[in-house]
Amino acid sequence: MRNSTVHVRELAAWNLDSYEYRPAHLPVNLLSKARHLIAERKPFLQSDAILTKETIALHDSFALHAQRPDLLAEMSGLKWSFGVVDLRSLLAFQRRLSFAADLPLPTAPAVQDWAALLALSFGAQRPPECERLHELDNKTIILRSSNPNLQFRFTSDTAAPLAVHTGSPFFEVACYRNRWFLRDGYHRAYTLMQAGVFHIPAVIVYARTLEELGATQPWFFPEEILLSEKPPCVSDFLEDELIFEYNRPALIKTLRITTEEILAPASSIGEQL
Repeated sequence: MRNSTVHVRELAAWNLDSYEYRPAHLPVNLLSKARHLIAERKPFLQSDAILTKETIALHDSFALHAQRPDLLAEMSGLKWSFGVVDLRSLLAFQRRLSFAADLPLPTAPAVQDWAALLALSFGAQRPPECERLHELDNKTIILRSSNPNLQFRFTSDTAAPLAVHTGSPFFEVACYRNRWFLRDGYHRAYTLMQAGVFHIPAVIVYARTLEELGATQPWFFPEEILLSEKPPCVSDFLEDELIFEYNRPALIKTLRITTEEILAPASSIGEQL
């Protein structure tokens, strides 16, 4: 489990949230300049993020992934499809990108190297990497990991009703309220744009609610900013004048499950649940 300093790039031109790891002393001049630059922007005009010609050309490649069990599970309950998107057309609901010194970013493929870009967008599910503790006295299992996406998910397997999940491996884009957002894959998008690669295959989600968009966590931009005249763009993470940079300590995520066994008459089972 890594234990290092993490570098943060935070979009500074919009109202800052409450974040305990941000330095207490704020760079007032930087924040003021960033807000001024956004105030001078023209109102946002959404262009179509999907590139039709490239999407049609990759139809057979997309079909190879269409029945992947992990993709179908990730998209359960959602309306979705495949497409090639232009990263420059996407809005960002994520405020911060964090970079661990001992966790290098992926290498950006060349422009229109579709085989490599597909591999980047539709990689295999990451195996869980975590420390496991078993407290026998209170029947508790504890998992600890530096991966912030580590979570338990329910399964349909009675023998193993819980699975450890490490986050979506897919590059995901979502349309919500006629605006296009990057749903998952912010670090990959940052790497690609730095290298001048703007067209990327993706899973396309047609979100009907903010929950389906995936932007409900308190550390994301609120809906009123996302739907404003001058919302944050994914490409803004490349603009140093819009970024507040600082370091924070590495964080460890902990998952804890405690089991309880109850034996009772069948008539009272409902009361015990």
